[in-house]
Amino acid sequence: MKKISTIKKMILLVILVLLLIYQIPASQKDFFKTYPKNDYAATTLKDFYNKKTKTVVVNDITWHYVSSGNSDKTILFLHGMGGAYDLWWQQVRAFEKNYKVISYTLPEKITTLEGALTGIKAILQNERVDTFTAVGTSMGGYIAQYLLKNIPDRLEKVVFSNTFPPNEELRRENGIKSKVITLLPEVLVDYLGKKSIKNKLLPAAHNDTLLAAFLPSLPFSKKQFINRYYVVVDRFTFNPSSYNYKKVPKLIIESDNDPLISPQLRQAIKA
Repeated sequence: MKKISTIKKMILLVILVLLLIYQIPASQKDFFKTYPKNDYAATTLKDFYNKKTKTVVVNDITWHYVSSGNSDKTILFLHGMGGAYDLWWQQVRAFEKNYKVISYTLPEKITTLEGALTGIKAILQNERVDTFTAVGTSMGGYIAQYLLKNIPDRLEKVVFSNTFPPNEELRRENGIKSKVITLLPEVLVDYLGKKSIKNKLLPAAHNDTLLAAFLPSLPFSKKQFINRYYVVVDRFTFNPSSYNYKKVPKLIIESDNDPLISPQLRQAIKA
């Protein structure tokens, strides 16, 4: 009986430990404590954080964004899967003198391209913006393509940076991983994400110290990661030969050593 009682206690202890592990949130590093320099990048980021963020509520979901500049020409910046509004701080600073610039954070509850479009249109309405230029990277570039399909008359120009077209490759290659991740504790998902940054992204960027300090400082949650995955595999169709698609000037920016976008997808977006 003592042996059975001991086993039960061990099982309960294991369950308790697992429950505690699942309650541990993802860590978020302080950029200014990990970045070794007080250079232009650091000082301008500090200035950027002094900008007041705005909010708009759409379908009970709160969107946070910054808006700067007073021009009648607008640039909308769309971040990638691991990003947030502050990813674009250097670009906002560079363009706000001559443009109205908007940069938002995709809320973690958004799971579809249509949900992203609805929120973006609400931000544009809140800022009284009719036509604009969209600049999107990675997931943001994918969302920008969806904007091009659905509101082409409002787009003056569009920039697709390190991104991909609608495809089945990402879903096929990450389908099993996406299911496994839903079962893992957030702290482990966070660890795997930071490991990917260290082993894939940073070597491709020649271990840039600014990037190494900034990426781990971005907000992260398991729910955010999973739901943004749903966004990037939310497939849609469009006709690249259509007038609405062709009439909008497009710029594609890519890296020949992009560790996240395959050569096949980099080529496909140029088709």
